[in-house]
Amino acid sequence: MLRLFKIEYFKLKNSKYFWILLGLFGVFLLAVPISIKFFLDYLTSIGEDFADLGISHSDMPFFDFVDLWQNLTWIYSLFSILLGFIMVISISNEYSYGTVKQNVIDGLSRKQFLWTKISFIIGLSAAVSLVALVIGLLIGFAWSPTKDFIFIVKHIEFIPAYFLHLVAFQLFCLMASIVIKRPGITIALLFFYIFMVEPIVSTLLIYKYKLVFLGNVLPIKAIGNIIPMPWTKYALKETQTSVGIDDLGILIVYIILIYFISEWIAVKKDLR
Repeated sequence: MLRLFKIEYFKLKNSKYFWILLGLFGVFLLAVPISIKFFLDYLTSIGEDFADLGISHSDMPFFDFVDLWQNLTWIYSLFSILLGFIMVISISNEYSYGTVKQNVIDGLSRKQFLWTKISFIIGLSAAVSLVALVIGLLIGFAWSPTKDFIFIVKHIEFIPAYFLHLVAFQLFCLMASIVIKRPGITIALLFFYIFMVEPIVSTLLIYKYKLVFLGNVLPIKAIGNIIPMPWTKYALKETQTSVGIDDLGILIVYIILIYFISEWIAVKKDLR
């Protein structure tokens, strides 16, 4: 797998779009916790409650180790689309410039070609998850009021959950790219599906037709559910604060399913 990872990395390392997207993602990784810290410090200085709900800034321990891992990974998951676009542009360009066929001519099987992408997805997701872990530890030790080991590792399972989220989301983008093969169209359709089609369909299924399970197993919804939105615990005092076994199982099923669909398309369909 390491050899296949290196093949993909050598393709991307001189690509401007790769470093721009990765750089933007890195900026968000650092800027988000710092911005939230400045915001909470500002609220502390003016002594404001939140929207007359009677919720003080002291009730929002964003950087407390007990809450930190879920808070941080949920926010970071909102920017996963930047990593997804790396894969979209990478594989779409392979088809546009005919390098898919050239890779096969040079000795890679179609399955190996697919695994150059998948190995890079796994490697990039692992690296980003490790960075998220390091950032979480740094800001936690700097700003968390509780630093006992039992609190540091409490809910740290959100880090491997974040890794699976990244893998699943990038695989979804990979599958879309293999099907559509045109980067501009793929990105536009992904935006349309992720931010319009699926939210509308999911909302209708859950709230209008009461088909809660179906509404929660749509692909993007299922990929996002591995890290539940944490903010309701600060307002309503009720939310899921751990990785759900059901959510984990559904996500793993999606990862396997997306892989086999991508493999079938990559192996069976025309390379053009």
